[in-house]
This record gives sequence, structure tokens and C-alpha cells, in this order.
Amino acid sequence: MPKINLVLKKCLLLLFVPPLLTGCKKNSTKTIKLAVDPIEIDNLDLVIDFQQHGLLTPGQIEMLPDSNFAVLDNKTNKVLILNSEGDLISTFGREGRGPGESIGARQLQVSNNYIYVFDSRLLRINQFSFSGVFIKSHNIDTRQGVTIKDENTYFESIHGEKKSLFKKVDLEHDSANYMGDALAEFDQQMNLDKERDLLQQGKIPNYTKNTITMYYSDSNLHVFLDAFSRLQKYSLEGDLIWDQPIDMPENEIIFNDVVERAKEIDSPGTVPVFRYITSMKVIEGNTYLLWYPVKNLPRKLVKIDSKGNLDAVYYIPEMVPTFFDFTIDTNKNLLYLIAPELGQIYRVSFPFS
Repeated sequence: MPKINLVLKKCLLLLFVPPLLTGCKKNSTKTIKLAVDPIEIDNLDLVIDFQQHGLLTPGQIEMLPDSNFAVLDNKTNKVLILNSEGDLISTFGREGRGPGESIGARQLQVSNNYIYVFDSRLLRINQFSFSGVFIKSHNIDTRQGVTIKDENTYFESIHGEKKSLFKKVDLEHDSANYMGDALAEFDQQMNLDKERDLLQQGKIPNYTKNTITMYYSDSNLHVFLDAFSRLQKYSLEGDLIWDQPIDMPENEIIFNDVVERAKEIDSPGTVPVFRYITSMKVIEGNTYLLWYPVKNLPRKLVKIDSKGNLDAVYYIPEMVPTFFDFTIDTNKNLLYLIAPELGQIYRVSFPFS
């Protein structure tokens, strides 16, 4: 599971710098009120334990339409299809460079009756049927995150190139549209020592200002600005529908912790990186955000409705900070959580607000 105190080295950063974009229409920003009573979730049930069904490091989880769910194993580059009881239905994908294979599978997404696996090392997206039959691969030019609309269209994070946040790629027409207003100028030759100095002063470094988490669902793209804890909703054409700051109590603690770590670093060309969430999903129009764990505070799953209003905050029982990704079965009212470091998957009845 990613840690808040990750250290970013310059040589790695340049590997993660992608290309392109232009702007889009912007609407007014409103402030979320956190005046909601938290909903406490009961004890979790362990569904899958380490090495059960050959699962080693569950990195991503997504629901399928029939209440089965798909899990991406980052260690083996395989996808497992399981039912709600944790029984294995099928396994597909494997390590390799051939058709349908991966050597750096990092993202899993279900869209338009297909399962997609993003390989950040081979720079491609593998497309499978729900039964695990390999369909085809799409070559891409980024190691950053992607989110998929359908077999012909995906969105790609681009770190502020051409003053934009992301681009929409149309494979059928071999075109790209550049969208979202960047919050800092793109600088491929950035000075990380100066960036660390900014962080030591309690300021957000420029290199993080355009870092985003994306999720496409229901004809809209949802974008979380990782350094600002802001959630944006875009139309398919790239128009900004709303832009919502999400001021959770953990945010100040997370940021101050990274500032202190920046002050402790002596190595040139290194700077701590930070995010406020580990995962984001859009389910039936609502956006769910799994917040980073903070010591002495309950782990939180935050629900934002389709209009950008805070709808609910769920407290997740977690003895040790291990949960990274999640999904929700709205048919059976079940929440699933994965713990990559433990190789485990948990399930609990989900009290929809």
C-alpha cells in the first residue's frame, strides 16, 4: 500500500512526465459543509486470505454486473473473478509481453461490458471479456493513470502540459482533446531541491499541483486534485460542471507530516510526495473517496453526491492501516476492501445513507 512518506527521486519523476492539452469552461466553486453524522461500519469479514486462490498482492478491485467481482493481483499480473462468498470463478492474464500479458499491471477497470488492465511498464491497456477472453491491446504513451470510457476512448493524466490536466484520446478517429485547467505550468526540467524548499516552507510544490486521480462513469469524468483535496466533475466534452474542495480533518495532519519529512531530507534531488486519498470510485452517480489513514483518527470513506455535496462519511474498522482500494455491490449492499500488504480481501454490509 502506498505510504504518505514516499520519497520521489528526480530520475523517477522524469519517467512519470507525460504529454499535451488545452482548456475548458469553468464554473463557480462552492465549499463543502462537513456537518454530517459519521456512519460506523461493523466488523469486517475476511473473504480471501493470503495465497488463497493463488492471490498474493490484491491491488485493485471492481464489481461486475452479476455481483461477482474482479481483483487485479499486482504480483502475478493476473485477474481473478470471485463471487460474494470468495469462491474463485475464473483467472486470466499472466506475466509476460505477449497478447493479453503484463509485466506491470497496475490498474483495473470495468466498463462497457469489458475488463481493462493498464500495464504501466509495457504502456498498454489489455481488454478482456467478462469471461476472461483476451480481445485486444491499446498502446498508450503514459505511465500515469488512465480511466476508460469504452474500447475506443480513454482519458490520460498529463501533468499540466499545454496548461491542461488531462486529455481524452479517441482511438477510432486517432484524435486527442486537451481538457482541464492546469494549476501550475508544466516544467520537465524542474529543480526538485527548490520544490523541496517550498514544501519545507509549508507551500505546495509546483510538481504536485497537476497530479490527479481520475474515474470515468455515467458520461462524466471525475477528477480528484491530489495536492489540493478538490473534486471536479467534467462532461464528456470537457466542460467543468463543478469544482468542490473537500476539507477533511485529516488533511492538515497529512500535509504537516509531509512538511516535517521534507525538513529531515538531506539527499539532493529528493522530495516527499503526498496524497489525501488512496482510491476513488464513482458508483451510481456518487463519488466515493477512501481517505489516507491517520494515526488516532478513524479510517474514512467519504461519499459525494452527483451535485458535489458531501452526502456521508463512513468510519471503517481498521486495526492496522492496510486498506488501499474498495468497491461496492449496490445489489447486495456489500462493501469490499483490499489490503495489498496482507494479501487479503474483506467484506461488510454497507449501510447506504
